[in-house]
Amino acid sequence: MKIGVVNNKGGVLKTTLSTNLAASLARDNKKVIIVDLDGQGNVIATFGKRPDDLEYAIIDFLKGECSLEQVIVRVSDNLFIIPGNDELNYFDFMVNSGQINQSNLKMLINKLNEIYDYVIIDTPPAMSVVVATTLSVVDVSLVPFEPDQYATLGLKRIINAAKEFQKKNNPEMKIIAIPTKVNTRVTIHNDIIEHALRPKLKVQGVYVTSNFISSTTKSTASVGYERVPIVMSSFKSKYQDEYHNLKQEILDYVLYNKEKSLNSSETIVKQEPIINTNMVNTNNINTIIYSSENIINNMESKEEQQTNINIDNNKDSNSNGGIL
Repeated sequence: MKIGVVNNKGGVLKTTLSTNLAASLARDNKKVIIVDLDGQGNVIATFGKRPDDLEYAIIDFLKGECSLEQVIVRVSDNLFIIPGNDELNYFDFMVNSGQINQSNLKMLINKLNEIYDYVIIDTPPAMSVVVATTLSVVDVSLVPFEPDQYATLGLKRIINAAKEFQKKNNPEMKIIAIPTKVNTRVTIHNDIIEHALRPKLKVQGVYVTSNFISSTTKSTASVGYERVPIVMSSFKSKYQDEYHNLKQEILDYVLYNKEKSLNSSETIVKQEPIINTNMVNTNNINTIIYSSENIINNMESKEEQQTNINIDNNKDSNSNGGIL
């Protein structure tokens, strides 16, 4: 299964989600590989290696300067990485100048899908050729988002782009939105998800998970001290269970079209809110929700035009000639 983790907004835990989801799947005795297409190279850094210290990265393979075996880094018996580095920041230029053929990246992802049970693709925070290629080839697009009224702007853009690729290039792709950085003590997070986002995305055929990723420093500590994502940490915590539960919900939806309902006993707000709700002006909450809805509904048309341009360019780049 090919899984892309995408959002053109940074700081929404794309790499954290990619590495922990991969680690959770590998824990189930599945063979998993992470393909890092972000120029920051944070996937391999999560496991304690500097991208600049590696002999080869994905750009070297796409240029034909190394073999597939040479570029793959083994983390454990079931978990592998194709690392990225800062050369990925010039991917669009390399495609336009003929140094790299975009179809080679598609061929690589499809080839890996024949070898591994899961191919997880971590992408940069931009609507680039890399993201366009990812959306045109994956089975599932995971869109992590932070539930605040500002983050909905970036969420709208990437959902629109994914829906266009689904319509024109990849009709079988499923799109799943995942709340991240959720503070269970802040009521507004639940209000934005349940009232402003979930109903509208459902109409568009986008599934919003009931499981979520909490706002916590534990993941940072795990990477900083142990050089592993929190799922692989030797210190057990509830945050590990969040990724395991999220993984299962994703698989249930993708494989069996099973949706997890969020009933009154499963609300995102699991603790007493830090805000005294008796003193909250409900008009303020409604204003925030209304603002979020306006952001969702009122994107400028030129952004949609740019999405169409990216899709059309992606179609034009489907020329043959690979390196696999």
